[in-house]
Amino acid sequence: MIEVDRNKCIKCGACSSDCIVKIIKRDTEDFPYVPAELDKFCINCQHCLAICPTGAITCNGVTAAQCPPIGNVPSPENMLNLLRQRRSIRRYKQENLPPEVIAKLRESLAWSATGCNDDSLLFRIIDNKEDMTFFRETATKILCRLIKSKILQILYPNAKRFLFEILNGEDVIFRNAPHMIVCAVRKNAPCKEADPWIALANFDLYAQTFGVGTCWCGFAYYLFKFSRTLRKRLDFPKNYKITSIILFGKPAVKYQRSTFFTVKDR
Repeated sequence: MIEVDRNKCIKCGACSSDCIVKIIKRDTEDFPYVPAELDKFCINCQHCLAICPTGAITCNGVTAAQCPPIGNVPSPENMLNLLRQRRSIRRYKQENLPPEVIAKLRESLAWSATGCNDDSLLFRIIDNKEDMTFFRETATKILCRLIKSKILQILYPNAKRFLFEILNGEDVIFRNAPHMIVCAVRKNAPCKEADPWIALANFDLYAQTFGVGTCWCGFAYYLFKFSRTLRKRLDFPKNYKITSIILFGKPAVKYQRSTFFTVKDR
């Protein structure tokens, strides 16, 4: 529901002009309003709330006073530094991140862009050693069985180089990371392919600002897809599917420089 404080509204028309679903109309006094029959079409993008110069809009119970003010963004050079200095971390310190850092990382997920503003992403952040130990030990047992049965070599020929390490109990999947975030999406979401990757890409970059190392974990994705035991531990609803996973924690390695690449035109 969109409400308008007439004492604050200056009738500029910014909210109605920017409404993507075109449900904000103008009454006989030129004040914006949403007809009752159109209210159900609001996608809660909060554009009207964000664009109102006087804070006259309340969108689905959210007021201008609750919204953070517009702040500074990284300079182009700082943003480029972040992009080119970001590395996949596969060596982690065996210590948990401070709870306040994990809380901020979790909070950032609320601003992930989604197709049709569809709020169907669910996240599980593993922030304790017990769960990570369970995933590590269970994954190793599964992989050892697959190796001994020769199934793994047939399904994933490229995994041959990891066979010795796996059989020796090394954690080639989760890299001994202290934390992990798993994203799942509703199976009938309108943009189920893109939304999870956008969300975790934002999470990945934001984590770097805390000095947190990250690694996208495709191996874990396939293991969760294969193992009901692993999926059950995460307790996602049945109409959701796991799509993407990032390991994260304090890096046990420090890179001394960024690398050099160029964009290929073809």
